[in-house]
Amino acid sequence: MSASKNANAPLRDDEIDTLADLVDLIDERTDVPVSLESLDGFITALVCSPRAIPPEEFFPVLFEAADGIDAAFEDKADSARFLALFTRRRNEIARALAAPIENLADPKALSPLVMDWDGLLAELPPSDAKRLKDAGIPPYAQLWAAGFLLAVEHWDDDWTLPEGSKDEAFVDEVLDPFYVLAAPLDELTPEERAVRREDHLALALWGAYELREFWLDRGQGLRH
Repeated sequence: MSASKNANAPLRDDEIDTLADLVDLIDERTDVPVSLESLDGFITALVCSPRAIPPEEFFPVLFEAADGIDAAFEDKADSARFLALFTRRRNEIARALAAPIENLADPKALSPLVMDWDGLLAELPPSDAKRLKDAGIPPYAQLWAAGFLLAVEHWDDDWTLPEGSKDEAFVDEVLDPFYVLAAPLDELTPEERAVRREDHLALALWGAYELREFWLDRGQGLRH
């Protein structure tokens, strides 16, 4: 099935698979530790950003190369496919965060591209599952949160608020679930480990909604 040319069309499952394959190409060709999950977190942070960050600014950060997207692909057709799918996913996330929802089960709510490692392992033959476990599996939603925080920390000046202000405390509190998800498990407090990672992710997702509204209320941020 060919990709949709409508920039506002949500990604189909087969298109998400294509995007994942393109991300794997980047991973194979470069030293950049990018994954579909971390890419999705990065895009989410761009949508929540205090200002509109253009591709010529964010792609060099994502791919750790001054040439940005040009450094990630040898084939121009692959580059064009990636850019089209990236743009549609960014628009999809923007629509989700702009939608009025009451719970995260709403079909219009943001659904992050987070890998269900336990589900994947359960479907694999035992020998393949063991091989994957031995190679190292990241904790649930860790890569997504790390991708989000890559954008936040790189553009730290944009996110910085007056020290000691209630706004600074609010943003720090909203970002806390992202840092919990991104942290190595052995660095978490007993209280943080006692909370299901799915619940930390839910707090982070609500945080994305809050951050978007916060910057808009300040006359910043991105409307969709």
